Amino acid sequence: MRFIVLGILLLSYVFLQGQDNPGKVSFGLRSTISMFNHGENTVGRGVGGQFRVQLLDRLNTEWFADYLPGTLSANANRRDYHIGWSVMYYLKDHDQFKRSFLPYVLAGHCFDYTRINVRDGGNFNVSYQDPNFRWTSAIQAGLGSHYNISQRLDLSLSAQYMMHFGKHLHLEESGNDITIYREDHGGIEGHLLVTLSMNYKFGSR
Repeated sequence: MRFIVLGILLLSYVFLQGQDNPGKVSFGLRSTISMFNHGENTVGRGVGGQFRVQLLDRLNTEWFADYLPGTLSANANRRDYHIGWSVMYYLKDHDQFKRSFLPYVLAGHCFDYTRINVRDGGNFNVSYQDPNFRWTSAIQAGLGSHYNISQRLDLSLSAQYMMHFGKHLHLEESGNDITIYREDHGGIEGHLLVTLSMNYKFGSR
């Protein structure tokens, strides 16, 4: 909640300071690969959408939603849903987006819903020590770049590290016995997100 309040205050301040610099509004589609590293060799590949509102010449915002399915084993899968926002700072003057490549740094916050499902039809003894889903909050930061096909259309590639704060959801298998549980203590679960998107600018705000 503190991240949300701080984000709203920051965006409100930047918006008020940037009224003389009309920004662009864009919408896009994205494809994301998520590589988990909290004791799981899981790779999630998914799709999503986003929109951007540019506040200053070098400051843009990105608001996104992703659906990321992944396979935990032959008997179970994992589903992740992200919804969040990022602030993007351009390392160069965008020159009305005439530059072919426009690098940026980005940082932000998101909410995450994770669910583990056991495959139907198997002869499994499934034990749920906890619900098979969780809600967490996360922060992320990374680097990216636009490739401006035109002043209105761009391809964007970014890589950012996302850290989730909460109790980790796990799957354990032993023969036909499957157990889904959460860790007793909270912690940080991290993963790398690589996102490719195509975006079209519709006009000024």
